[in-house]
Amino acid sequence: MRTIRFLLEKEFRQIFRNKAILLLIMVMPVMQLIVLPLAANYEVKNINLSVVDHDHSSYSQKLISKVTASGYFKLTGYNSSFSEGMKLVEKDKADLILEIPHGFERNLVREGHQQLFIAVNAINGVKANLGGAYLGTIVKDFNNSIRLQLLPSSKFNGSAVIEVTSSNLFNPCLNTSFLWCRVFWPY
Repeated sequence: MRTIRFLLEKEFRQIFRNKAILLLIMVMPVMQLIVLPLAANYEVKNINLSVVDHDHSSYSQKLISKVTASGYFKLTGYNSSFSEGMKLVEKDKADLILEIPHGFERNLVREGHQQLFIAVNAINGVKANLGGAYLGTIVKDFNNSIRLQLLPSSKFNGSAVIEVTSSNLFNPCLNTSFLWCRVFWPY
């Protein structure tokens, strides 16, 4: 305890002896609080998106235009098959693939639900996580706008729903201690 007191006393003498150190102690944290929040944010823009549209309906076109109009995504490929979209991911020209299935509009209007497939390139974890979250939010917003168009306000319980789910293809059990999982997937 006595040693700590002597060290603190020595440091305070040094600080008050040299006015430049006192200035640095006071100014640097204030400057960091002002400048760093403006420079360091986790908002990711220009996420490369590849779209595989099997439906080519008006709803799928509205969804694609809503995604590209958000400002977060840049449409880098409009492909006819998932394998073409995956080639863009392998060449690092796309970060996400949005696949719209056949009968997207028909199933959404008639049956009240439809699923979309979103594949995320998880090499850059932050970009993948934020891009998937942005795309999921846009799809949910698109879903809410369709619900308002299709059904009157009294029938919201039986409304059209786009279901957003996730699956882990390479580590389905999310077990980090073992490389392989004992669950066999049909892929």
